[in-house]
Amino acid sequence: MVDRVEAYRRQVSDAVDLWQANVCNPYVIAYNSAYKNYNDAFARQKESDKARAELFVSAAALLPGSVLMATAASSSLRVLANKAALRMMASLNVKRTLSVYQAIGNSPTAMFAIGKVLDGVKGEAGKKIQDAVTKTIQVSVDFLAADPLNRDKQLQSWLLNHKICAFDAAAAIEEDRTLSARDKDARFAELRQAPIASRPQGAINAAKLAPKIELGFYMMALLDSDELITTEAGGVSPYGGGGGRSTSKRIDEMPSSPKYPRAKMPTTAPGYIGSYQTIGITRPGSEVEDQIDKVCIQVTGKPFYASSGWFGKPDTRKGQELIDAEYRLKALADSTRPLSPLGLAS
Repeated sequence: MVDRVEAYRRQVSDAVDLWQANVCNPYVIAYNSAYKNYNDAFARQKESDKARAELFVSAAALLPGSVLMATAASSSLRVLANKAALRMMASLNVKRTLSVYQAIGNSPTAMFAIGKVLDGVKGEAGKKIQDAVTKTIQVSVDFLAADPLNRDKQLQSWLLNHKICAFDAAAAIEEDRTLSARDKDARFAELRQAPIASRPQGAINAAKLAPKIELGFYMMALLDSDELITTEAGGVSPYGGGGGRSTSKRIDEMPSSPKYPRAKMPTTAPGYIGSYQTIGITRPGSEVEDQIDKVCIQVTGKPFYASSGWFGKPDTRKGQELIDAEYRLKALADSTRPLSPLGLAS
């Protein structure tokens, strides 16, 4: 029944147009606006292309706004170079976002493009549909482009490849002679329940989402700024100071984790100081801190940093700033996570 296939193809095409116009395009606009402000604040013109791309994947995973962006990010999470706990947070947030599908297996591509249809399609048609899903996964490009135009085109190609996957699934069902007309109608009904065949509810508000993404960038940067500094035991200098060689390594835990390392004071003796460790935290500088406060007020109604005294921000606040950054990033993730497959959050 050609009408059944054509009707489905028209439905998917109309829905894809709306996913592109109301979700992909405004999300990329919001991301590009946030990234420009972030880049200007840090003056990171020499930042590597890979780091720029990782920011997009991080944003799509932690502040997705839609199941489409979370689905797209899921295939690129492995490129993230953040601390392990941030990568884990991104992965968990993607899973929580995609849980609204309640669809088959562990393939976001299958969930977005064809929904639950493979639960009821076996034999040759099932194999063809699975092959279509596999091909779509293979040709879906990681979002590694630094240039905004290239990144936009990658996302557009991703969406079009998923549309073709849906079309191939419909053709496989229609061409299967072992299925009755009633069975085919049931399978097509399942296809129509997939997000790609359904219109998103409303449109992402790029102006509202952009500052949330920008604030998320800053929170990720702060959480990535700490390090564990270990100083070996050594003699005490007559001019002050002491201890041996110091080494540092990144801290992969979140500040709230019971596994987060703590500072350890040294043992001392005349002319000798034992080994010790401290937590090093790098603040971004006053201009960036002002921008963080500005964006945080825009998003939350209050600044991120506590008021400074005559001598600037006290070092004793650095640990609390990390804890606050973790809390704020989780809150941003919650506020931009859709509650239904077709819902949008901004």
